[in-house]
Amino acid sequence: MSTSPTTSARRPRPVPVWTVVAAAAAAALAVWCVAVPLTGATLAVAGSRGTTTIGPAAVAGTAVVAALLAWPVRAVLARSGHGPHVLVWRLTCAVVLLLSLVGPLGATTAAGSCALVAMHVAVGAVVVVGLDPRRTAVRPVGGGR
Repeated sequence: MSTSPTTSARRPRPVPVWTVVAAAAAAALAVWCVAVPLTGATLAVAGSRGTTTIGPAAVAGTAVVAALLAWPVRAVLARSGHGPHVLVWRLTCAVVLLLSLVGPLGATTAAGSCALVAMHVAVGAVVVVGLDPRRTAVRPVGGGR
């Protein structure tokens, strides 16, 4: 007979933020590796200053920035105590993801647009799950170690 709590009653395991940031970059680069070298898709976006080709550094850097910008939002929600902070987190992430999908609309090719959308969704999924407010470490009262 087991005395451990049921799976549904447990909190998700805390994850260091740096691992979420690294996983977001890795997810975006994985999509880039499939889309560009393997399928030959061109990742370029037309803008007011001309066409910008999107390379692996831009892909990884943007994913890192997105994850780091989500971190303080998660921290505020995690400290908000009781209430629907997980729902607010997921809704906030969904809105930001939908807004971010405007960028891939400017891709110069359909394959490039699909690859960019896939990158946005991959990074979004890593951030939503990895930075879930329930994943914050529970610290003892008084800050003990």
